[in-house]
Amino acid sequence: MATNNYNNKLEAWRGNSKDLTIIVYDSSDNLFDLTGYTGNFYMQKFPIRTSDPIDVSITQTSNDPSNGAILFNLTQNNLDISVGDYAFEVIIDDASVNKHTVIRDRFQIKKSLF
Repeated sequence: MATNNYNNKLEAWRGNSKDLTIIVYDSSDNLFDLTGYTGNFYMQKFPIRTSDPIDVSITQTSNDPSNGAILFNLTQNNLDISVGDYAFEVIIDDASVNKHTVIRDRFQIKKSLF
């Protein structure tokens, strides 16, 4: 899988919901066929400490494997976490438990007025 230098920073309001579509490309910049893969989304308060728990952990809501797309629905409950910066990571794995990190960056939870 290709590693491109894109700004993948995300943000959301605390306690709101957010849908994320992640598109995965191979090392030749072609859409990666995700048939047989499952996507998982994780968030952990930044700075990361190995002793700290994962704050958000969800499995894909749906996918479009031939188009390299994975959809995650972050619910109000998922995002009802402390305001601040988090690291997020999307990992795909197949039936034989091969794991690949496809994206990792920062996710900012902003304070809502409500």
